[in-house]
Order: sequence, then structure tokens, then C-alpha cells
Amino acid sequence: MIPSEPEKLNLNTKESRSGAPHPKTFFIKTFGCQMNVHDSERMSGLLMDSGAIPVENPEEAEIILVNTCTIRDKADQKALSDLGRLRRIRKEGGILAVTGCMAQREGEELFRMVPDVDLLLGPSQIRNLIPLIERTSSGEKHVDGTVLPLPEMTTPPAFRPEGATAFVTVQEGCDKACAYCVVPSTRGPERSRPVEDILQEIRDLVNLGYREITLLGQNVNGYGKKEMNGNGAFFTLLQKIHEIPGLKRIRFTTSHPVDMSEALVETMKSFPRIMPHLHLPLQSGSDSVLCRMRRGYTVEEYRYWAKLLRREIPGISLTTDLIVGFCGETEEEFLETCRAVEEFRFDGAFSFIYSPRPSTPAYALDTMPPRDVSVKRLERLQAQIESQSSEINRLMEGSIVEVLVEKWDPETGVAIGRTPQFRNVKTKVSGYTPPPFPGDLISVRIESSSKTGIRGTAIRIIG
Repeated sequence: MIPSEPEKLNLNTKESRSGAPHPKTFFIKTFGCQMNVHDSERMSGLLMDSGAIPVENPEEAEIILVNTCTIRDKADQKALSDLGRLRRIRKEGGILAVTGCMAQREGEELFRMVPDVDLLLGPSQIRNLIPLIERTSSGEKHVDGTVLPLPEMTTPPAFRPEGATAFVTVQEGCDKACAYCVVPSTRGPERSRPVEDILQEIRDLVNLGYREITLLGQNVNGYGKKEMNGNGAFFTLLQKIHEIPGLKRIRFTTSHPVDMSEALVETMKSFPRIMPHLHLPLQSGSDSVLCRMRRGYTVEEYRYWAKLLRREIPGISLTTDLIVGFCGETEEEFLETCRAVEEFRFDGAFSFIYSPRPSTPAYALDTMPPRDVSVKRLERLQAQIESQSSEINRLMEGSIVEVLVEKWDPETGVAIGRTPQFRNVKTKVSGYTPPPFPGDLISVRIESSSKTGIRGTAIRIIG
């Protein structure tokens, strides 16, 4: 039976020379996006809650977890390469586990590819980590947690690094049917956490000193649609979070164009602690490619939201995802994407060559452009994005911005943080006692920009 709450079991199964329980040690290698980073934080929280101790060297770990991403074949190959290395250095009698999306997609096939793997765990089964490790520790071979029923939407305790910012999962899974995407099969259908659970977690984080929260979900702006009978509740959730005392900034990712709403735009406009930055994946600037991708919108529909956001929230930063070399992509379709990038003036973009993934509708199609053609297209697109982003950064020179400090180096007198638009800034701070701490807001005059970032000088510590 799957417990209604993450089960706390004692991992202190070995004894030291004094006879006292000896805590297990663990090491987590993480691949992929912010969601995977937070999944690793949650697994760390569960392990530490059960008495285990994190270590930085996998050779010292009795439990090694490789938290995988499978969005592209390159991510799979990196994870498999690391598994090959880790299986050779793990402690005798130790546990080697594969977690995340590749584990869910490959399932027991991973046991064939890497026989030394002891445990598989999909991203939706994190809350069952400790009971599954106990099964492995008791001698059970090749424990497959990917076949367990989908648990209810609760979030295990997370161990986060000290600092000013923290991730909070509000939604998991995806009900969309994009032809290239493995998320519906690896993370399951959309499901949302209860509002009060989210609010309490954020209150606790604020009490611990975190000042900026990033809400996470595969389709975060679809939060609550199932639970609210299709009416949508994400903008309402944002408004409730905005009321939490001590919280300075709210961010969220990733949004889907189909689930955008005017109410969300109005909320972003009207509630000042919601940052003026939106990551809104376009994927392609060609309607014909979007149709083959099964994205569910046209470029004109995307244009409506981009124009509305620019009009209602002056200075908003738009970032996006772009895929080149999708099945059947012609030169003209690629050029349509380049024209869209120019039109929408993205502040930044994650851009990739399409990678066929097993179990997706597009996997059986064999109409991909030649690899060398896609490589050249990606290089052209990335050069355009980089040039555009550099130009946007240069326009900031001489302006005064508000930066939330994430790191402070007393030796160099440099604070590192982000503007409301999510631009990274290195700030020289001198003559202030006390100096800024992570979580403080500072006013910064931007003095220079380059490919490597933006630099400025602090003119006031807001606190």
C-alpha cells in the first residue's frame, strides 16, 4: 500500500564500532531542468529526514542516485555515461538508483542496459523513495518503482541550498499531446497541489529566509483547471501567494500558450511582487510546423499574447524555447522562425535540434532534414538570438535597476543577482556597512554589458 504521506523509515541500518547506528551516505547527480533540480532537492529532503547524510564525492556514498532527463537523446547518453562511471566506483554493497524521466521511459530496459542498477524511480514516485530503498537494502534485486500507481499530488520535504531563492512545485504532468514530447508519458497527466499546501510551504520558506519563490510545473499556468472544473485558478493562486508577508518576488515556469489568459496578464500587471518575466515556449515560427508538432496554437495566437503582455506590462522580458530540424522542416519554415524571433524580440531562448524520442507520435516519422542542415540552421538561429540579447543588454547601460542579491563575495566586493526581468547582474558594492546579504534588494546603475553578462555599481541598499 502506498502511504498517504511520504514514509519516514530509519536508514541507519549499519552499526559503528561503538555499536551506535551508522547513518548511510548519499550522492545525487542531477541532469536537466529546474524541475529536475527541485526533484533532487526533494529526494535529498526525504533521505536526510530518514537519517542519511549527503556527501560531495560519490566514492564516499552508500546510496548513489542519478536523476535523469530524457527530453533529448544527448541527455540520455550523458546519463548512461555517468552510470558507467558510477557503477565502477560505488561502495561494495551500495545502492545505485536511476531516477527521473529516463528511468520512467526506459523502465526495466535500464536493468538490461546497466545490470548494476539496483533501483528505478520515476519523477512522480519520489515520495516512495525511502520504502523502495529499504526494499533494495533488504536484498531485493532490480526494484522497479516506475510500475507503481500514480500517487496523490503531495510534495515531500525538500533540502534546499542556503540562499535567497527557492523552487516550489505547484503542478506536475501534462495533458497536451505535442508530437515530440515525452513528458505526458514520463510525468503523467496534469495534477495540481492544494492551494493551502502551497501557501504553507511558501510561508515556511519565507520564515527560513528565502525571499524569492519560483513556482514550478510542466504546464504551470494550467494549474487548477481540472480541480476548478475548467475555470482555471493559477492567477488566483498567484494573488494568494502575493499576500504572504516577507516574500519579495514571485516567478513561475513553464507556461503554455494554450493556457494563457487575460486574467493572468492582468494579475502580473497589478501585483508588483510578480516579476515582469514570462517564459513562453514558441517552439517554431511556422504554422505548418506548429501543426505537425501538435502545439495547439498558431503564430497569430502567440502574437496576440506577446502584444498584450508588451502593452500591459511595459518592460516585460519574454524568453522562449525553439526547436529546429523538426520533421519535414523546410528552409522557408526555418526562416519563418527567424522572422518570429526578430518580431517578438525575445530576451533569450533555449534552442535545440529536434531529437526523436521513443513513445512520441513523431518518433515514427523519417522526414527530418539532414543532420548537417539542422546544425547549420541552429547555428544561424543561435547567432541571431545572441545578437538580439546583446542588443537588449546594451540598451540597459546607464539605467538604474533593482537587483535581488543571490550571492555576496566579501573578498571581491561583488554581489550577484537578478533584475525583475531575470537578467543576471554582477554588482560592485563598496562603502556600505553592513554589506548586502542574499535576499536584500539593491539599486544598481548598469555600466557595461557583454556576452558574459551585465555589470553595474550599487547606489543604494534597499534591504
